[in-house]
Amino acid sequence: MNRYFLTSIFLFCLTTIWAQNESVTKIVTVTEDGMRTEVVVPGIKVEVDEFNDTITKITMGRKRFEVIDDHNRARLRMVRLPIEKFKGHWAGIDIGFNGYVTSDFSTGLPASANFMDLNQGKAVTFSINFLQYNIALQRNKNNLGLVMGSGISWYNYRTDSPYYFQKNPVTNDTEGIPVPDGISVSKNKIESTFINFPLLLEWQLPSSNDANRFFISAGPYAGFRLWGRTKMVYHEGGSRQKEKSKQDINVNPFQYGVMVRLGYRFIKLYGSYNFSTFYSTNKGPELYPYTVGITLLSF
Repeated sequence: MNRYFLTSIFLFCLTTIWAQNESVTKIVTVTEDGMRTEVVVPGIKVEVDEFNDTITKITMGRKRFEVIDDHNRARLRMVRLPIEKFKGHWAGIDIGFNGYVTSDFSTGLPASANFMDLNQGKAVTFSINFLQYNIALQRNKNNLGLVMGSGISWYNYRTDSPYYFQKNPVTNDTEGIPVPDGISVSKNKIESTFINFPLLLEWQLPSSNDANRFFISAGPYAGFRLWGRTKMVYHEGGSRQKEKSKQDINVNPFQYGVMVRLGYRFIKLYGSYNFSTFYSTNKGPELYPYTVGITLLSF
């Protein structure tokens, strides 16, 4: 009797769905484990468990119909399932590549900024986004919301150029001073650590599938510089030398810009662009940083 009831309901639901949308991929999954059977088609899940008082469960969207064996009498109960909370994609570990452009969005640097020419393949950023808050913007769905949080980013601007980074003693502007003859520079970089705070609007689709959704989010972010330094490795007279300095070279202590993040399942990409300049205003070459990268691990 139970299997007859189950089969009748299942065929009715299946026929209804196919009639409403013939383009739905017709995939049926059947799982059997002892006296328990589960049948899944797009939009419907049917469970039969003859060892349980609730012998049949038919789930369609947020509604679940339960057939209960109550003292040798079957009765039907409808349960409305709660909506899963909206959860965005910020918290995790990111890695990316740094760069910057001029005010006209050119990657080519003017002659006065040659000392900032990057070794692009080694100019990397590593981020740990450790805090995330989610705000749902819909009452009956969980695929649109705001994402806020914070994270720490280590920016490595590696130039490998034969210049010292320092302030001009007269103008106080940052400039590149050529290294003396006889010195061969093998590594030269500026390191900065920022704590960042994003505010992203995220949209996930399709709304009916919580497990495997494409997502895209975008919005502003701001960050404060925690610390930084310069580092140079060079060879002189056949010996390897290393110089590190925490001297202020006018790197902007505050950054702000826009960020875009998108992905599907384990593939997650992001990009950011600063409206703030790399150096404090009028204290060095006018360069606008950007970063593109991937998410290695989501929390």
